[in-house]
Amino acid sequence: MQFETAQRLGQHDKAVAAIDRLLELSSTPRVFLEGANFYWSQNDVGTARTLLKQGIELHPENRDLVLTLATTYFAEKRFDAAAVTIEDYLTRHPDDWGAQKELAVVLIESKHFARALDVLKRVPDDSRDASMLYYSAKASAGLGLNRQAIGKLYRAVELKPEFVEAWAEMAYLFEVERDYVAAEETYNRILELGETSGEVWLRLIDLNLKMNNPDKALSLFKQGPEDTQFALEAATMFLEEKFFDQAHTVLDPLPLDESEAASRVWFYKALLAYDGDQNPGKALSFLERIPREDVHHDKAIRFRVQLLVDIGKSDAALSLVEHEKEQNPDIKDYWLLEASIHETLGHNDEARKVLEGALSHWPKDTGLLYTLGIVQDKQGLRQEGIATMERIISINPEHADALNYVGYALAEDGEDFDRAAILINRALELKPESGYIIDSLAWLYYLQGDYAKAWEHIVRAVERVADDPTIWEHYGDIARAAGKMTKAREGYRNSLELNPGNPAVQEKLDAL
Repeated sequence: MQFETAQRLGQHDKAVAAIDRLLELSSTPRVFLEGANFYWSQNDVGTARTLLKQGIELHPENRDLVLTLATTYFAEKRFDAAAVTIEDYLTRHPDDWGAQKELAVVLIESKHFARALDVLKRVPDDSRDASMLYYSAKASAGLGLNRQAIGKLYRAVELKPEFVEAWAEMAYLFEVERDYVAAEETYNRILELGETSGEVWLRLIDLNLKMNNPDKALSLFKQGPEDTQFALEAATMFLEEKFFDQAHTVLDPLPLDESEAASRVWFYKALLAYDGDQNPGKALSFLERIPREDVHHDKAIRFRVQLLVDIGKSDAALSLVEHEKEQNPDIKDYWLLEASIHETLGHNDEARKVLEGALSHWPKDTGLLYTLGIVQDKQGLRQEGIATMERIISINPEHADALNYVGYALAEDGEDFDRAAILINRALELKPESGYIIDSLAWLYYLQGDYAKAWEHIVRAVERVADDPTIWEHYGDIARAAGKMTKAREGYRNSLELNPGNPAVQEKLDAL
């Protein structure tokens, strides 16, 4: 009684004293559990775990003590420790199906899906309830057996029709399988069960947008919760799918008071004005309403800068960034923005000065260093650019873009093909779908005279990056070397379309 009173009143010291006294008087599992739960609620997991272990030493067959100890590990994502704790208990109680289910939950969370299925298969059919079928479905889905999982979920909801989590998992799996009609039916079933969260409505909206049915998506939005957060999430979906009229219908009625939500509304209205209305001036006017103290201010500044550059007001963009940088010199993004504007304008000397200034504050920032290396390359300072990229690699040996830059440079210069291959292949391991890195590998093979491998990789490169004139020029060069003259012409023509008037490429095309 003293413990419960002290706990209720938040009297920590008295609660601790009461627990100690209880343990002196009694060593029942309940006392250990209450003490452990108290310490855990005070974020003293170490003491809670010590009490549970002491309790288990005295009562090794007590299931609640064991599962609570496993839960303390689970909460810290120490899944192996949680599994071992339950497995030790199960060696003595193999028919405790509830404990078997808890072990399966741990294994699923740690992505040991096959082991989880093996555990759940031990449970006899007459003891397999809806929750066990649900977790068995989760394990099957983890192995990519989605249809098998859906079948188990159907059996789960037959046993427990109000099992919302099982319905939601089923709807998600239908989405994964691109069976959008079945997914929609399943989400509607969840709504019929009384689920009122905005997430279900958002999933239905998203599904109808995927099925190119924006009017029905808008109708669903109107049936959903009446709150600003839900509206903004829905507006994002309409904007991303380019359904601008529906986005207007969602955004226009939203209140514009002085709250944080109002600033988000201004930001989304700016996105809609820019992307949907093609009106950057209107977008700027919305962004300017977001106050400096607002959490969205920095994001709004970056958007304003982009808009000003897009409409040819680069001087205004620079002035804005320089002002913000003076006000907030510790925000690195403003330094990068200023350098980016100079770089866009071809003011590489100015961009370099800004970046060197930023690096005096953040000398090991690989993002700043990489941008500096690119600017140095544009200035024709190839060796300085390579040195900067080598510096990045020394700081972060897994910086894929720096690895690729140095590898490509070494190949181009014909200095060290072996190291070039090591660097480019490592970069490709880190970014296996990067068309630029695949292009580097193709060019390396070309320079080594292995035209068959070069052709194989350059085809993959242009499939991933179709708007880079240099990659298309490489495509032409490799095709020509491999005797594929029609493909060579295609490569050079595509390069010239992207970069008209390039005399070197034109000369190559004319020579074919």
